[in-house]
Amino acid sequence: MLTFSVLVIAIAIVIYLCFFLVRWIHKKEKIENIIFKTCLYVYSCGVIKYTLFPVLISSQLLKDRAEDITGPFFNLIPFHTINEIFSIRINIESIMQIVLNIVLFVPLGILLPLCFNKISWKTVFLIGLSTSICIELIQLMQNIIYQAPFKFTDIDDIMLNVFGNVIGYVLFLTCKPLFQRLGLCPKITSANLEEN
Repeated sequence: MLTFSVLVIAIAIVIYLCFFLVRWIHKKEKIENIIFKTCLYVYSCGVIKYTLFPVLISSQLLKDRAEDITGPFFNLIPFHTINEIFSIRINIESIMQIVLNIVLFVPLGILLPLCFNKISWKTVFLIGLSTSICIELIQLMQNIIYQAPFKFTDIDDIMLNVFGNVIGYVLFLTCKPLFQRLGLCPKITSANLEEN
């Protein structure tokens, strides 16, 4: 089993140093932009760790997993899983699953406009949606490869992730005057409004 171990963390650090830090040193970006983009990178690594790891690479583990777990690999019916949680098996673990799916994407909605000043709400929405879809598709591919529902692929997860992303963007808009006073994002001008 491949976990999010020291090796994976080391690779993430090397990628950061090669593609981000060197580029930022040459471009001489503002320190707050470097901090926000670093936060976005660390957040992205965390999402990958939480959603896609561990990766099963042992044939025996794959066989054991296939024998231990049976059932569907995915759900394509909107609100099916959420409805099931509230009508059949409501418990703290199930509620936490819903809450965590929302909370997982809240930072994305906050960090994207802080990292990229001219980004529009539509772009933030589309990035959140496409990121969530990619995660679910990768999880589905893992299930197909393992021939077992190792990571359950669910359209409800996509909806909850996108809802969290929207909440994050609304929080950013709410705090934007404060960010502007602190000089963390540019003030709104007529040109900005026309672009958005």
